[in-house]
Amino acid sequence: MLPERRNEAVSPPDAAAPGVELGVSFPFLAAPPASLADAAPRAFAGATPSRAYVGSETCDRLLPSPRDLGKWVTATAAAGWEVTLVLPPLAVDAQARAVESLGSLSGVPGAEVVANDWGTVHVARSRFPDLPVVLGRLTHKMLRDPRLAEYFRSPEAPAAARSALCRSGELSPGYRSLMERYGIRRREIDPFLQPLEEDEWAGRSGKLSVHLPCQFVTMGRACLPGAMHRERTERFVPGGPCRMECRRHAVEFRLPDPGGNGGGKRLLALGNGFYHEVSPHVVERVLALLPSHPRVDRIVVSRPAGGERPC
Repeated sequence: MLPERRNEAVSPPDAAAPGVELGVSFPFLAAPPASLADAAPRAFAGATPSRAYVGSETCDRLLPSPRDLGKWVTATAAAGWEVTLVLPPLAVDAQARAVESLGSLSGVPGAEVVANDWGTVHVARSRFPDLPVVLGRLTHKMLRDPRLAEYFRSPEAPAAARSALCRSGELSPGYRSLMERYGIRRREIDPFLQPLEEDEWAGRSGKLSVHLPCQFVTMGRACLPGAMHRERTERFVPGGPCRMECRRHAVEFRLPDPGGNGGGKRLLALGNGFYHEVSPHVVERVLALLPSHPRVDRIVVSRPAGGERPC
C-alpha cells in the first residue's frame, strides 16, 4: 500500500485546444482545499481551470453531505469556478442521501450532476428538472482491459472483430434514445487505448468531457484499501467497516502484458475503483482530436487527497 505521493508532476503533455474547459476532480476530499487555484494541474497549457468535480464515481460512502457540498459551492464561487456533483451507481438508501445533496445545488449557477446509472438519471431529472444531468463514464460500456486494448486494431483480426472492439454500447439506437428521453446534453468518456470509431466522437448534438490521463477499468462492492486492516475471513465483505483509507492511500499493481516486454501495465486501486494511467502517446492522440471535434470541449483531471498524483 502506497501513501499518495506529493509534488509529482501530472503526466500529460502541455497541449489543449483553445476554448477547452478544464475540470479538476476531488473524489476523496471532504472539504475544499485552501486554494483551488493551487490545486489545479499545470500540465494543460491553454486550458483554464474553471470547474470542481466533487464526490466519487464509484463509492457512495464518499457522497458529500448537503453541508459539505455547501462549502464547495462557496469555495468555487469565490474562485470564479463552477461545481459538479459526481454520483456513483446508487442503491435505494444512497439515492435518498443523494437527493438531499442535489437539493443543495438547486439554483446554483453553472451547477450540474454526473450520474453513473440510469436510475439516478431518472431521479435527478424528475426531482430537479432545471439541474443539468451529465452521463458519467461508468455508463460508457466497452472493453477496458489495459493489457489487451492496444491490440484491438490488429490488422490480423477480421474487420468485424476490430469494429466491435473499437466501439461502445452508446452507438446502439436504444442508448441514444434514452439520452434523448432524459435530455442528456453532455456525457463523459475515457482516453481509451483502442482507437474509437469516428461516431464515438461525432454524429451527436451534445457535448463530450474526456478524462485524462486515467482510464476507468472496473470497480467492486468492496474496497481494497479498506480491507487491509481486517481479519482475513472478513475482508472484501460489502458494507463492512470503513476508516476512509482511500482518502490517504492508493494501491499500485503491475499487470503482466501479454506478449510484451515483461514491464507490465500500471493499475491503481483508488478506493473501490481501479484505474489505468494511459501512456503519453494515447493522451497526445486524444488531445490531437480536440481541434477537429469542437463538441469535445472539456478535460477532467482527478486529484486524490494528499498529493499531485493524477487519477
